Amino acid sequence: MWPVLCRIGGEGISSYGVLTAFGYLVGTLWLYSRRKEVDGSDAEFWALVFTLLLSAVLGAKLGYTLLDWDAASADPREALAYWRMGWVFWPGLAAAFLGGWVFQQVYNRLYRPRRYLPVADYFTTALALGHVFGRIGCFLEGCCYGRPTGLPWGVRFAHPACAVDAALIGIPLHPTQLYEAAGEAALFFFFAHRVMPRIREGRWRCGTAFFGYILLYSILRFVIECFRADPRGAFLLGLSPSQWFSLAGMLAAALALYRNGIIERDPNRSLYL
Repeated sequence: MWPVLCRIGGEGISSYGVLTAFGYLVGTLWLYSRRKEVDGSDAEFWALVFTLLLSAVLGAKLGYTLLDWDAASADPREALAYWRMGWVFWPGLAAAFLGGWVFQQVYNRLYRPRRYLPVADYFTTALALGHVFGRIGCFLEGCCYGRPTGLPWGVRFAHPACAVDAALIGIPLHPTQLYEAAGEAALFFFFAHRVMPRIREGRWRCGTAFFGYILLYSILRFVIECFRADPRGAFLLGLSPSQWFSLAGMLAAALALYRNGIIERDPNRSLYL
């Protein structure tokens, strides 16, 4: 693998960090290309992007700290300062949703009323695109690795700096990082090219992409967790923390889709007001 992308002044530049930042950039560029559809000025667009980014980073770091409390409490400063790894997706996603909701409330008071769900549809679609590169970064780092497998596509991690457990070095493992990257790529194309056009045309209700992404990603993540072997494994009743988060996501999203509906019964309804 390739956990260190390059060295500058003797300091190693993490492949994971670079790919994650690149994922944010690609997702943001996709959003920016559709900023007129998102509704609002450029300044409002960038303010929302940075709010979501900051919320996601803080939530992901806090989630990692809580789930790996033994290590974090032993050296809290190191846990918070170490940015090469130490992120958990679900808390980061929840924090981003909360940050977006708070931003929307402030926006509605300072400017004009605007619905949350149409904006959330676009941002979750962009999230799927950005997360593809984040998982490729995980693969290069060697974190979030899979269980041993005899399948022909099993991957051997051999780099001394990779995050794979020492006992699994050189053993073929499920490339769970690439499984998820492929799944996120499929979700992005599905929502960008199938769901969002129907929402813009007034055929499907706003929020279908938002809730649909949570539902489908939850299913994807729950299944992939069955093939993972990293330390954040069995937690309660044989399920990992991410599987419990996924179950909660499935239930909440399915209920929201049921209550919100998918077919738009008023095609002349404004997307935002």
